[in-house]
Amino acid sequence: MTEKTQADLDLLIDEGLNAEKGELDLARHELEDDDVKAIFQSDKIKGVTALFLEFNKISDEGVRALLDCENLKHLTALNLFKNEVTDAGVKEMAKSKTLLNLSELVLSDNKVETEGAQALAESKTLSNLVSLWVGDGLGDEGVKWITQSKYLTRLNLLSLYRNNIGNAGAFALAKSSNLSSLTELNLNWNFIGTDGIEAMAESKTFASLEQLTLTYNPIGVRGAKAIARSENFKNLKLLDLYEADIGNEGGKALAESKALSNLETLILIHNDITEDVQELIRNSKNLPKLSKLVFRPAPTEEAGSLG
Repeated sequence: MTEKTQADLDLLIDEGLNAEKGELDLARHELEDDDVKAIFQSDKIKGVTALFLEFNKISDEGVRALLDCENLKHLTALNLFKNEVTDAGVKEMAKSKTLLNLSELVLSDNKVETEGAQALAESKTLSNLVSLWVGDGLGDEGVKWITQSKYLTRLNLLSLYRNNIGNAGAFALAKSSNLSSLTELNLNWNFIGTDGIEAMAESKTFASLEQLTLTYNPIGVRGAKAIARSENFKNLKLLDLYEADIGNEGGKALAESKALSNLETLILIHNDITEDVQELIRNSKNLPKLSKLVFRPAPTEEAGSLG
């Protein structure tokens, strides 16, 4: 990678800055710690409230520079997706007064594990968060810290995708009394099985949930049936069961559900659901609001509507 000069960095700031919205977009520039240190010293970033740093090479050292920056003390949104932040960096974030106003934090695809989850859970500083994305090494123990936090009680969106979460993590989510404000929960690419999703389906914690994504979790037929009969999932508008092993029997359960009448989007890619059951779901009178139903991946592997 070519070393960036100060002129290069100034140009990146100029190109990425939306002063009117208070946004600075520095994503996808292969920025390293020394680069962001120089950027954070610039007076051009005064007034920035939303900072986008995804897909770079920023580690804990870069995080420390961010936390020391006087011009970033009014941040409300911080996106560090796909960087190299570890538990040590998260611990410093958790106690920094720089982030007192933060409402959105994205730390997915970093090197955050159980200790980082504990730091987030015990942070008074981050008690204003309404949106949290974190991973990718929390495991069940890390999830337990998040679910038991007495400070992360305002969360509307929680993304825990690809964190090696199994049934124990799902049980912790189900038992949580502090996550009842959730409207979006992303559990994609984990290992939650039938028992885990049954516990969640029986939990009043999810009574306000509008979006639940479970891509690549082996919930099986029983899991689909648990979702289909759950009154706690009655507010779901989006349900993603991409490759969740539900088969025809699980598909029929969804079609016959009396509890999912608010569902608008249903993703069922790679579940071995035959054409006749697809038609049953598509024409179900129990799913009157369903407008997007997907059984096959689009050519780009992104889900598209089949009507």
